[in-house]
Amino acid sequence: MADTINRIDIDINTWVLQVVRLAENTSENQAVMELLENKMITKQQRNYIDEWFDNFAQVFVAVSDIHMIDGDGQIRYSYVPYEGYVDKERLKACTQEAADWPDRETWLGIGRPLCREAGEDVVTMVRAVNAQGEGNNGGAEGILVIELNPDIFSGLLLNNHSMFPNQYTLIVDRNGDIISTNKKVGHTWLDEIEDRFRQGIRKFELRWEGKDYYVCGQYNGVTGWKTFSIVSLNDFFPQASELQRAVFTMVAVAVLLAAVVILLISYTFTRPIGKLMTAMKEIEKGDFKIQVVNKSRDEIGRLTESFNFMVSKIDHLVKEVYQEKIAQKNAELEALQAQINPHFLYNTLDSISWMLMDIGADDISDVVVSLGDILKYSIHGKDVLVPLNEEVQYIESYLCIQKNRLEDRLCTSMEIQKETRACMVPKLILQPMVENAILHGIEPMKDGGRVRITAGLEQQNLLITIEDNGPGMAPEELEQCRAAVYSESGATDSIGMRNVHRRLCLHFGKEYGLAIESGHQEGTIVTLRMPGTRLSAEQEQETDGHSDCG
Repeated sequence: MADTINRIDIDINTWVLQVVRLAENTSENQAVMELLENKMITKQQRNYIDEWFDNFAQVFVAVSDIHMIDGDGQIRYSYVPYEGYVDKERLKACTQEAADWPDRETWLGIGRPLCREAGEDVVTMVRAVNAQGEGNNGGAEGILVIELNPDIFSGLLLNNHSMFPNQYTLIVDRNGDIISTNKKVGHTWLDEIEDRFRQGIRKFELRWEGKDYYVCGQYNGVTGWKTFSIVSLNDFFPQASELQRAVFTMVAVAVLLAAVVILLISYTFTRPIGKLMTAMKEIEKGDFKIQVVNKSRDEIGRLTESFNFMVSKIDHLVKEVYQEKIAQKNAELEALQAQINPHFLYNTLDSISWMLMDIGADDISDVVVSLGDILKYSIHGKDVLVPLNEEVQYIESYLCIQKNRLEDRLCTSMEIQKETRACMVPKLILQPMVENAILHGIEPMKDGGRVRITAGLEQQNLLITIEDNGPGMAPEELEQCRAAVYSESGATDSIGMRNVHRRLCLHFGKEYGLAIESGHQEGTIVTLRMPGTRLSAEQEQETDGHSDCG
């Protein structure tokens, strides 16, 4: 479309510039100048002017008429004889154009002939003619008016024939009137096209009478005319609907295929990663025998092989370093226990107890029995956690021995809630605390003191307190004691309490453990905090009874 209107514009310029050159030659013709200067011309000069314009008309067959108008607005010459009729509005327009543009030709566009009342419309060119005689300062002496048949421009449209069956091609003058067109166009449609063109839009889409059109325009700088080419979009894209459907189908198929390919590629990459994640979760549960099946040789495949090797190595190390070492320790403990032969020792202590009772040494007999119970409890069984009731019985035997050692200087009391006796606690957890209370709280006091042991439940947690009324600790001493207990290594005299605290943390978590409260001459309170995990009902019945020290 753009090429078509460009060729038409070039042809317009070719015709127009030829007319302009001849008009310039005419304006410089001496006979014409004398005619305009109102001089009397001879018959020979008159024939010369006729012959001049005859040649003009023969060169340009599209010339409809030629007029020479003097400075007073009088028609001095017409190529085609006329009967005195003059279109005054047209004459006025020609005069005004020559006055507005004295140095160049202008094109009025299409309109009525100047000197013919009837006949077809013509395209009019106006050029001012300047006189060169004496007393003239070069002002406009007259006007040359050339009228052309618009059919010449229709020929230009036909020569640059339409490329589409429903293509409109038209030439419009500067007033918006159609000079030539290959098909009739409504003025409403043309007005809208003109409005768009005046806005600087040269290519645009337009809807008219329910159809969509594509418009392309070009401005001619010589004449001020516009050339438009208008094509129906249905012709511009004769198979647009089919093409759109085909494109949509192709896009849909391409998207579907792309999605399938992406899913396959994603599955190829994510499936091995998913297997690795599943295997890692199994390892978190302690299964070090798991192996991931691997058939690929890419980066993920090499990662899977490394993972399998790592898991195998960990499994080997667990078995070798952990299980074998634990088995070795158990064997050493069993060997040690076999060497001690606790059954033999317990029977021997029992025999000594009966012998002491026969000679009336009942207090010593109680001590021996308590020592036998302590020995039996200490080396019997491999359980890490025991019911609190068993731990209490053990402490009662231990306190029996300490009371006999300290005589009346040690007073003890135990307040163990019944519901706590079935709670599971680490074995031998109380003895270091009680021993520490006696050693640092009771023995330094001349008149002795009291040790109080309590156990209760608080928000599903088991709290055991060991309280003494000894000299207590100053704030500085208390801080040093706490630092020794809560650190990885500490003073020798705090090793028992530190071990108890670490055992509670290892068994139950860092939120559990040991707390110390003390003040100068206010005694000391040690609190053990752990979960209140209980035995079953059947197991709990076995812990109801406990022994007392006399």
